[in-house]
Amino acid sequence: MGNYHTSVYVPILDAFRKELLRLANQNPVSVAEQLIKYLSGNQDFYKVIKGKNKVEIQAYNLHETLNLPFENIKPKAKIQKLKLPNRLIEIVYQENSETTLLVTLNEGWQISFRIHNASSRIEPSLKFDINLVSAPHSLFSNQLFIS
Repeated sequence: MGNYHTSVYVPILDAFRKELLRLANQNPVSVAEQLIKYLSGNQDFYKVIKGKNKVEIQAYNLHETLNLPFENIKPKAKIQKLKLPNRLIEIVYQENSETTLLVTLNEGWQISFRIHNASSRIEPSLKFDINLVSAPHSLFSNQLFIS
């Protein structure tokens, strides 16, 4: 499998990295912002993460549509708008990996792009598994501890 990674995944990831860097050089401010907007979608959302003894709620308020007043009821907490990045800082391979690129943007954003196929067989279909590695410090987060 290692040879397949070297002969297929690495050239594709290198081309993806080169294209992102090219776009960032042409449009430094908009590429970083548009990448986050594209990956997060058009709607603000809450992300609920259940752990062993806690539940964490994160508010991704990119368009300022979360926690709005309803009729005459005002929200009890202010969920500030998340700062979008305006600069791509670096794109590097994750340590000891030939399948994952880490894209670091300013304002605290970092995203991993792991290339893979959904099968153990070699197939012409490849996908990115995209994960948020880190978000801005301004991300609203609330933890509920459970037993």
